[in-house]
Amino acid sequence: PKSALVPPKFFMASSGFMKWMSLALLIAQTLGFGMTLRYTRLCPGPRFSDLTAVICSEFVKLVASCAMIVAESGTNGLAQSLRHMLCEEQRSTALMGIPGVIYAAQNYLYFLGGSNLSVTMYQVAKQTAIPATAVISVVCLGKHVDAGRWIALLVLTAGVAIVTLHGDTVVSGNLTVGLSCVLVASVCSAFASVFTEAMIKSERCTIWERNLQLSVFGTLSGCICLGTNGMACFEPDVFFSGYGWQVWALVFIQSLGGLLTATVLKYADSVMKCVAKATAVVAAATLSRVVFSEGPSLDTMQFQVGTIAVVFGATAYSLGFDKLGFRCCLKSEEQDSRQNAGAIKVSAEVIGTSWEHGDDTTEMTVLLEDCDKEGVSLEGDEHATELSVSLTASAQV
Repeated sequence: PKSALVPPKFFMASSGFMKWMSLALLIAQTLGFGMTLRYTRLCPGPRFSDLTAVICSEFVKLVASCAMIVAESGTNGLAQSLRHMLCEEQRSTALMGIPGVIYAAQNYLYFLGGSNLSVTMYQVAKQTAIPATAVISVVCLGKHVDAGRWIALLVLTAGVAIVTLHGDTVVSGNLTVGLSCVLVASVCSAFASVFTEAMIKSERCTIWERNLQLSVFGTLSGCICLGTNGMACFEPDVFFSGYGWQVWALVFIQSLGGLLTATVLKYADSVMKCVAKATAVVAAATLSRVVFSEGPSLDTMQFQVGTIAVVFGATAYSLGFDKLGFRCCLKSEEQDSRQNAGAIKVSAEVIGTSWEHGDDTTEMTVLLEDCDKEGVSLEGDEHATELSVSLTASAQV
């Protein structure tokens, strides 16, 4: 039904606003999760099960997704969405099981890795998700990442490493197990993010329907894994052993991260999700030093240089080097397209046609047709000629 395909009303705001709002909220959530996780590890008493925490967070996401569907589409909205997903979109619903299971495994591995690593080593290892996501986006989605943005990603990753590398190096667990878990989880995160991005942007289902699918598969896979240890694990006294308000806060913050991630993938992309989380790492390193008295010293050259590198890398990837006033010596497709537009602008000025900066296809097509009528030749620029042909063909379609 059509109602199942309409995005929530509060997502009708401009995509630019939603993009930056979702990124800001994701940074806040990532910061809150890191600090809360560290706090729960430092609290005395029995420890909670990482797997049950993952199951609880997935179930909270499931309930939240259902609630948002009902709030947006009315009392019959949930039934319509379920019918849409199970009767009309069986294939895409089944495909969402892939990232759903991978996300659940990723969250468990991150919990396990955080239990065996210091907070700084945990943060550094997680940054491998940034280049992994960029590479998988290029390979699987065919995205173009220009040279400037690759440099920005490298600068950002290096900055995070500089900030956190020489912080709290006391490891309370097995270093090999912890690093292995986090590295594998980062690769899983990269693949699942790119896969989910492609599914969400297909617009065959709403964001909340996709979140519902992810959380269902995540909850089921977690319960199956827990059930392998015996049904006694589902008894309340066993399942919620070690739970306090700190753990419940951690569960809800983790659940919020899953919902925000889907929103970021809708309005931004997988790599910008990693950029937002990497930016939060620097803030976490600062608060970690202030609150827990661990991590890098804030007055050292290491921290200051690393912070500048992260901020610069995040800004350069988001806006591009050109908007920051830099001109890369490496030619990219984006630079070539600007040169082509410049060639057309020169041709337009020859015949006195006004030109406004922009990439509007219709305006450029009309401009090129005016050039042809006035006998202005574009043969001097091969790329401009090709662009003229492609735009004219697009206008005919």
